[in-house]
Amino acid sequence: MIKILVHIPLYNKAATIERAINSVLHQDAAYYDILIIDDGSTDDSFNVVKPVESDQVIILSQENQGVSATRNRAMKFALDKKYDAIAFLDADDYWDTNHLNVLISLFDKFPEAEVAGANYRLKRSRKTLRTKFSNFKDQSDQLLEHFFEHNYLNSVLNCSNVMIRISAIKNVGYFAEKITHYEDIDWFIRIGMNTSTAFSFTTTTTIDEAAGNRSDQIKMNDRELPDFTIYQAKTKNHKGLEKYLDLNRFSLAIAYRMDNNIKMASFYQQQINSKNLSITQQSLLKMSSLKLKSLKKTQEILGNLGLNFRTGN
Repeated sequence: MIKILVHIPLYNKAATIERAINSVLHQDAAYYDILIIDDGSTDDSFNVVKPVESDQVIILSQENQGVSATRNRAMKFALDKKYDAIAFLDADDYWDTNHLNVLISLFDKFPEAEVAGANYRLKRSRKTLRTKFSNFKDQSDQLLEHFFEHNYLNSVLNCSNVMIRISAIKNVGYFAEKITHYEDIDWFIRIGMNTSTAFSFTTTTTIDEAAGNRSDQIKMNDRELPDFTIYQAKTKNHKGLEKYLDLNRFSLAIAYRMDNNIKMASFYQQQINSKNLSITQQSLLKMSSLKLKSLKKTQEILGNLGLNFRTGN
């Protein structure tokens, strides 16, 4: 029987943390513990979670160090306490009751898999959207032979739907603690290069994009971002990696353009192989901040219809 640690990092999420915890406590899975690490919250978060502490729910607190350091502490805790795997859930989000069992079943079906992920829905203020992924022939449970090719529309993994075997952390490494944004993308790149990932199309997780105090609300100039160039030399060895890197560079270039930071936008644009972008994407990179902001307002409507701004479709 697999022994799972579920980790919820907590920072100023008093409004949603109870929902996240309850979604874990109502799992159908047989054996798991919950580790909540309060990362120096300044709201009422700690007082909300403290009464939940039990033999199954472990609560730790620390001075604010950031979400990457918090997740790393959880992984080291799991390693020290000899758990077999660690599953992540952000305090904004929540699981259906079958989530852990779906991930466990993936490990059972694919013993060579070191990482497992299940489909998720995106909850926005007015609508909940189904996710779309790239280059899947069917929707059966499967081992992803070319991990990066499946991430061109939405990421198959996020920090609320992923479970990793503790034994795989040695090859993947920990989260980069100096990075404040896209730290998950940086970690998923290393997962794609160093592990085998199994994926289920069964939807088990809700990503609440309408929740308050999300990191995507922080201004671009106040973010520390990963250096994707360190992975460029590996693109020949991993099918789809170059395009995946370029799509993320594209997203950052657009974000900086909208912030009217042409210097940083150009920095990312110059690294992109234009063959990896659609004609629509290439045209977006030539637009002014004013035009892009106008398009963003349009995209808020299009997004509720399931159309994706990142890919230019």
